[in-house]
Amino acid sequence: MKKILTSLFLVAITAISCNAQLLWKISGNGLEKPSYLFGTHHIAPISVLDSVPGFNNAFASADKVYGELIMSEAQSPAAQQIMMTAAMAPQDSTLTAVLTPAQVDSLNILLQKYMGPMATVAQFNPMKPAMVSTLIGVVQAQSAFPTFNQQEQLDGEIQKRAAAAGKEVGGLETMEIQCQALFGNSILEQANGLMDLVRNDDKAIGMAHRLANAYLAGDLSEMLSIIEDPTMGTGESTERLINKRNANWVRIMAGLLPTASVLIAVGAGHLPGDKGLISLLKKEGYTVTPVE
Repeated sequence: MKKILTSLFLVAITAISCNAQLLWKISGNGLEKPSYLFGTHHIAPISVLDSVPGFNNAFASADKVYGELIMSEAQSPAAQQIMMTAAMAPQDSTLTAVLTPAQVDSLNILLQKYMGPMATVAQFNPMKPAMVSTLIGVVQAQSAFPTFNQQEQLDGEIQKRAAAAGKEVGGLETMEIQCQALFGNSILEQANGLMDLVRNDDKAIGMAHRLANAYLAGDLSEMLSIIEDPTMGTGESTERLINKRNANWVRIMAGLLPTASVLIAVGAGHLPGDKGLISLLKKEGYTVTPVE
C-alpha cells in the first residue's frame, strides 16, 4: 500500500475552499524580506490559487519562484528523454521477466480498466515497474479531479506566471535527481509495489479521494496521517521520495533565502511532519507561520 501513497502523491473542481495551511511565511534568521512556502497538488486545478488566502500577495512580493523542477525544462524533449531512459528496465528485468504469468494477467486487467481495452502488459514491458505504478497512480489521482487539464498543471502554471512577470524561476532538483528518487530502488521492490497497487486498486481510489479532500481543505495534518498510517507498509518509499529530498531541498533553501524573497511551491506532502519542510526550516532557525 505504500506504493499507492507515493504514486498518488507524485501525480498529487467547481467549488474549492482552501485555508492558509497550504501557504506559509518564512521569516527571521536574519532575512531582510520574508519568503513563502506553498504546497501544491500535481493534479489539482489551477483555480486552487484563487482560493488560498494571501497567495496573490505572496506571489507579487516574491522576487523568485522555485519549484521541485523548472517545469518548462522538465517538459523539454531532452528532459523527457532523461526520464524515459531512467524508466527503462534492464533487458533481464522487464515486466514479463519479473512478474509471474498470473501477475501479468492481473496487471493486464488493471491496465485495460484505466487505459482502454487495447492496453496490455506487452506495451509497457520494457518499463521499470515503478514507471508503470506511477502511470496508474496518475490515472487514479485524476479520478478525484475529473476536470484536470494537463495543459494547466498547478506547479507549471505558477512558474509560467512567474516567468511572465519577469521573476527568476528555479528548481530545487534536476530531472536526473528526481528520476533517481522515482526509479532508483531495486526492481524487486518496484515489482512488489506494482502488484500491491494492483491488488489494492479500490483502496487506491479511496486514497486518491481522501488525499484530494485533505488538500482542498488545506489539512496538512490529515495528509500527514495518511503518510504515516501503519497500514501503508514500510516507510522506505516515504524516506526516499519525501524525507531525503526534503533534507536536500532545505540545504538549497538555506543558501537561497538570504538572497531574495522566494516563493517555493512544492508538493504539499513535503510540508508536514518532523522531517517535513516546515519543521526542517524551523530547525534551521527560521520562523515559519501560516498565512492568515
